[in-house]
Parts: sequence; structure tokens; C-alpha cells
Amino acid sequence: MVLASIFAWLCMSAHADLSFDGQNRFVMKGKRLPITLVNEGKEPALAEISLDWGTDGTGQALPFAVSRPLLRLGAGQRAKVEVLYQGQGLPTDRETYLLLSVLDVPHATGKGDALQIALRHRFKLFYRPSLKATVEQAMAGLTWFYDPEGSPRTRNPSPYYVTLSQVEFLDAPGRLCTPPIDHLMLAPYTEHSFDSIDCQAIKARYEVVSDAGNLRPFQVILPTNGKATANPL
Repeated sequence: MVLASIFAWLCMSAHADLSFDGQNRFVMKGKRLPITLVNEGKEPALAEISLDWGTDGTGQALPFAVSRPLLRLGAGQRAKVEVLYQGQGLPTDRETYLLLSVLDVPHATGKGDALQIALRHRFKLFYRPSLKATVEQAMAGLTWFYDPEGSPRTRNPSPYYVTLSQVEFLDAPGRLCTPPIDHLMLAPYTEHSFDSIDCQAIKARYEVVSDAGNLRPFQVILPTNGKATANPL
């Protein structure tokens, strides 16, 4: 207990609290994505900004650049950064999932007993080409059914990444079959089987994360035969 208190005290160094002006996810639709980086802390900080593949294109050269990959922000300062796409190298028929990474290097305090900790923040970034289907159609368009093994299954038939939160399965009396699934991201044109469900679920409830990071609730009655789509709540 004493050691934990000492460690916590040592970790209390002045370090920046970087944010992207309240945003927690990004959608890029052209060759440039302007981003505002904010130092909400009371001390200066050095920010290292980079972009990495999410699950797509691993091992391939990344066709992106960051206009200011390394910058210093004073306390309370805001800075503009741009993510730049070279215009080719990504699919044109679906979204691409990337990770925007910011390494928050704290300002040295000059105190020998202060432990400086660099924090890395990662945010989802989706490159979105011109697509015929809309985001709203993708959010409401998941299909639900039972697979041959008897597990609930969902399919994302859209070219968008669809992120689910608080996925719940309920049996006929309305009891939860299993604890809610906090997070599930479905890639374009993929399926996911919920094989850990240990009861005969007749209904699923979940929330879909919008472009703005808001949660939209949906509910679907799981069909014994065929497929079904959810209704907004």
C-alpha cells in the first residue's frame, strides 16, 4: 500500500493533456484532413503524430503523410495538423481503417523525484472514398440470423466499417444470455458469429457508433429461419 502511494506520488509530474478538440474518431473523405490538436494541460508538451494501418494493408507502404509530425505546444495552445493522402493506393469500393497515433511527451520539470511518463493516444481514422450507400444505411443495414451451429450471427453487407457497443442477447423471459459485449467493429462485407452465447436468444440489442462518436440504439428479433434487420429504438 505504501509502495503504491509512493509510486503514485512519483508519477504526479506535470504533463500535457493532449486532445483532438473533443474528437475521438475521424473520417477522411478527400486528400486532406485538417485536425486541431489541443494542449489542455498546464505545462508545455512535445507531440509526435503518426498514422498506421488499422487492420488493412499491414506490411504495405502507407500512402499518407502528416504535415507536422513533431510539434511543441505550450500550455493551452492549439495547433493545426493535416493528414495528407497521396490519392492512390487504397480501395475505392470500401472504407479503409487506420490508426492516428499521438505520443504525448511531457515537459521536463527539473525535479529529480518526478517520474516523466510519455503517453500514446490512438484514435480511429477511416478513409472514405465516394460510395453509393450512405452511412445511415450501413448503420441500420446489419442482417441477423442463426448459423448452422446454432449461434447468433450478423453480417455487414455495406462498404463501411460499423462499430457496435453494448451488444446484448436476451432469451424469451427477457434475461441476458451473457454479459454485454462492450465493443465490436465489423469490417465491410464481413460476418461475425456470437458463439459464446449460452442460451436460446430471441432478441439482440446494441448501439451503433456514428461518425460523430454518438451512440444510436437498435433492436432486432432474431428469426428462427431466414434473416432480419434491426429497428432503431
